[in-house]
Amino acid sequence: MIIQERFKRLFRLRFAILYPLALFVIFFATVTDGSIRLGLGFILPGVFLRLWSNSYAVKTEKLTTCGPYAFLRNPLYLGTLLILFGVILLLRIYWVGGAAFAAFAFAYARTIGKEERLLEDMYQDVYLAYKKAVPSFIPRLTPYAGGEKWSFSLDRLLRSKEHKVFIWLAIAVIGFYLKQKIMIEGGAWTPALTALTAAAMILGGLDLVEEWWRRNKKRIVVT
Repeated sequence: MIIQERFKRLFRLRFAILYPLALFVIFFATVTDGSIRLGLGFILPGVFLRLWSNSYAVKTEKLTTCGPYAFLRNPLYLGTLLILFGVILLLRIYWVGGAAFAAFAFAYARTIGKEERLLEDMYQDVYLAYKKAVPSFIPRLTPYAGGEKWSFSLDRLLRSKEHKVFIWLAIAVIGFYLKQKIMIEGGAWTPALTALTAAAMILGGLDLVEEWWRRNKKRIVVT
């Protein structure tokens, strides 16, 4: 079942776009100091929005109307689009990236439509009132007062594994910066580059340790 699910996942629209795009940028994308600053101006807010959202989201268990969901209905999708737009600017892949962005936006529009119909069936008038008061992507100025409210949860955030996005985005940005400075520009290896390399290795190591801890924790619970 797990293998079948992963095989199906490969052919979902967003993954059919993401994997070819990843191969393209690895071989052809380049960065500059300016493009990194510009791209991070969108990537960091997108990452923050996804982290914030996952600390409140409870999926279909309850209708989430607190945290960022009190300001807009689809903060996770908006965060993803901000990250993707920032990556396009950072890597300067305007034409290919623009096509990928349009494809993602189209895929998300279809997904959002399906999710909203499901939520309407589940929560009926409660969701319709929320939908009427809270915009889909453009945040309202004041938080929505209706619906059940709960507080920020670090445990919920960690269980979502959303922090892994931040870790691997940071590693990827460092990797492209090193590629530009060493392989393309042919610059000398500096202490700053050594520090960045060490930071990437530490982040990757922390992620691997966390994954090992999670797997062993599950085995202990099962046994």
